This record gives sequence, C-alpha cells and structure tokens, in this order.
Amino acid sequence: MSVAATRITFASPDGELNFADGDLDRWAEHLVWCYSLIGVAEGSTIAVQDFGTSPLAYLGSKLLMPTLTAGVAERLDARIICLDASPDRIVLTPEVVRQVTPDVLIVRADILALLLDGSSRAGVDLTAVPGLSLVVVLGGESPPLPAGDFRRLLHCESSLLMAPQCTLCGCFHLREGVYELRGGTIHNLVHADAVPCAPRDLRPIDETCPLAPGDTLFELGRPEGGTR
Repeated sequence: MSVAATRITFASPDGELNFADGDLDRWAEHLVWCYSLIGVAEGSTIAVQDFGTSPLAYLGSKLLMPTLTAGVAERLDARIICLDASPDRIVLTPEVVRQVTPDVLIVRADILALLLDGSSRAGVDLTAVPGLSLVVVLGGESPPLPAGDFRRLLHCESSLLMAPQCTLCGCFHLREGVYELRGGTIHNLVHADAVPCAPRDLRPIDETCPLAPGDTLFELGRPEGGTR
C-alpha cells in the first residue's frame, strides 16, 4: 500500500487499485450491505482472517486506514479483530476464539481446511462454537469447501467484487448499480481500476429476492449430479 496526498494505492493480483478521497467510504458502505445480507447484526464482534491488502481487512475501521471516515466497525457499531491469514498465524486463532468469542469469523476459503484442522488439534471445533457464525470468503477459483454450515461471500480483490450469499433467498447477489453480469463475467460499474472477474461454475438465477429486487442473482457450483 502507498499513500500520496488523498490517494491510496493497493497492489492487487492484476495490477493496482487506486482510491481517491471518499472512495473507501463508498466501499465500506457496500461491505456493510454485504454483511447485512449474510446476517451480520449491528454490535457484532467480527474477526477477519485475511491479509492486510484485502478490502475485507482495510475497510474494517477508520482506525486502520487513512481517508476512511467510517469503516465497518463505525457503521455497524461493531468490534473488528484482524487476524493474519499466514499459516504461522492461523495457529493463534483458536486461542483468540477462546478469549474473545467473536460473533462472526470471516475466513478465506483457501485456508479454511488448515484453520479447521489446526483448531481441532487445539481443542476448538470452530463449526460448533455457540453463537459463532463462519463466513467463508470464496475467490474466483476457490477449492471445494469442507462439510459444514457456512455462510459465503464471493470476493475478488482486483475486481473489487464483494457478493454475499443471501440468508433469505440462498443466492449470491450482485448489487444493482455496482456490478453487471455479462455472460459468465462480472464487471465493476463504479471503480475504473477494477478488472472483470469470471468465477468458476457461476450460474445465473432468473429470479428476484425481496430484500433487493433489482439485484442480479447467481449460484456457484455445478447443478446436482454435475461434475467439476
């Protein structure tokens, strides 16, 4: 990350994402919208197991980012705990859960199996902690998930794509006016640096959700009986 005057630049997998003054607040509001569809309540304690270059981390609070006037913590009156997703740091998560007992643990899909295994060996079953909701963050090419009752969020950093799986309709939402689906490719309509994202096994759903009737809905994964 680099900061120049009122512009902030993050390196992304496909280049750079540049944010002018005010841009981060727009995306913090969008992330709060995503969390609301996933079922994250106001006043929650939210633990995010990711890297600092991820919007899920740097949009967490104004205390973490220059030019951000209100992050997720401020908008939801929430407490944010940032946990590093590096393998040597994942082993610390079970103790954090024991001491803090977050309401929500948001974790990248590519480290989920390692986290669940390490936590089990430490005597903590993260899938059975009372009051803890696990939100798995899927990328465009995420591995199959272990068995479990997970909420899901599709997130591609270089696309600034954050699409929640709705707790009401069960589909993923592309927010109206923010993203557009063209074929199997998702385009960001509001951020010039964002590159298109083509998630694996995306299937459009020709329905509407009462929570956001103008959104485009989709599912991820093959239909029942299909193969990868």
